Amino acid sequence: MNDNIINELYDIRNYLDQIESFLKNLKSRGITLDSFVQTREHLYEIYNDRLDLSIYQGRYFEGLGEVVKRMKNSVLNDIRLSYIDGDKRSCSIFSSEDYSIILGIIFYDN
Repeated sequence: MNDNIINELYDIRNYLDQIESFLKNLKSRGITLDSFVQTREHLYEIYNDRLDLSIYQGRYFEGLGEVVKRMKNSVLNDIRLSYIDGDKRSCSIFSSEDYSIILGIIFYDN
């Protein structure tokens, strides 16, 4: 099931409003994502460092640059980081605590 969710998210990855609707649909069906909330500054520092490291190592994760940029420019104080582990691919979703603002998704190949 997680692979199906990840594939659907991948298909709409460039449409933040569709991601928001998709996540609300999951919630209405009783599907919850593993997640935690951290301050925006803390997550920005971690993922900005990962972006710098990925550029240096040549290992780019899809969506990482976009998420880091949106975190930097966001007015959110806290960000929910939700993650989904699949067999072939996993992803991390960055949003407001209630999923009403989607900052983006980072996809990782397993």
